[in-house]
Amino acid sequence: MKANRRGVAMLAALWLVVGITVVALEFALSAKERRELGIAAAERGRASGAALGAFAMTRAKLEYALRAGPQGATGSLGRLQSSDPWLGVDSIYSGTVAVDSLPVTVIAGDLGAKLNINALTEAELRTFFSYLLGDYVLSDQLAQAISDWRDVDDIPRVRGGERDDYIKAGLLRLPANQDFRDLEDLLDVKGMTPQIYAVVSPYLTTLGAAQVNLNSAPVPVLRVLPGMNDEIISRILQLRSNGSRITSVAEVMPQQRGMGGRAGAAMQAVAQNAQAQISARAGVLTQQVELTILAQASSSARPVRLRVLLARENINGQSAAGVQNEEWR
Repeated sequence: MKANRRGVAMLAALWLVVGITVVALEFALSAKERRELGIAAAERGRASGAALGAFAMTRAKLEYALRAGPQGATGSLGRLQSSDPWLGVDSIYSGTVAVDSLPVTVIAGDLGAKLNINALTEAELRTFFSYLLGDYVLSDQLAQAISDWRDVDDIPRVRGGERDDYIKAGLLRLPANQDFRDLEDLLDVKGMTPQIYAVVSPYLTTLGAAQVNLNSAPVPVLRVLPGMNDEIISRILQLRSNGSRITSVAEVMPQQRGMGGRAGAAMQAVAQNAQAQISARAGVLTQQVELTILAQASSSARPVRLRVLLARENINGQSAAGVQNEEWR
């Protein structure tokens, strides 16, 4: 009997030891998790602070350029920047800056050199894809699919696709029926491939007022403008290659040669209409700048991304870089 009691006591002691061990292990794991969460939060906080610091420095530089003009710039670049201090932001304000010994990557871009995918009509999308891809059928399909993705209804276009089409095709995401938030969402559109995305994405954005800058926009962007033709594009590129800054839309329009009568009047009307169409969608200044700021506290930490849209503003008589949109990732 005593032996049985001793066995039961020993077994109970063993279970007690096991229970204490399990509890201690749970506490240890919980403490480790809390420690890792604390480290991650601290690293993210440090990276976020560094990103904000890099943004503040870059914004200050952009505002100083607006107020004081280019300093020390010579030659054709200096002349161009004297008229548009933000011209060439891609190269001037992009790079790596150190904030509290932490390297932060700053990528600046002139939004006038890109097309806002949310502002393009179906016809403009078709023109854009046709120029870059050289395939009208594929371009038409992509234009319709993107339009279906953005519109609020569930009625598919002939070559587009809505919810049921995506389900039948086994696609991972369904049409959002709203504007694109991130450009990468284009990869989920029916017919879009990584190869096509790599070709078209450098010319697209989801931010901005969709006004094209004639002094910085590449040909695929210029081509989409209503009223644009080969002659006008050739004139734009010629002026740029000569180191000249385009000061007005009228400057790039074809010169009207003397022709009287109805034919001359008709040609003049066409030219005026084209100029009006281009003027409605294009300008000659860098009005909006997109800043993408990337910071990482350590090699194992998750990187922080800050995307900001800055626009020229006049505040109390002072030129300023106003924040129109800010997004953290």
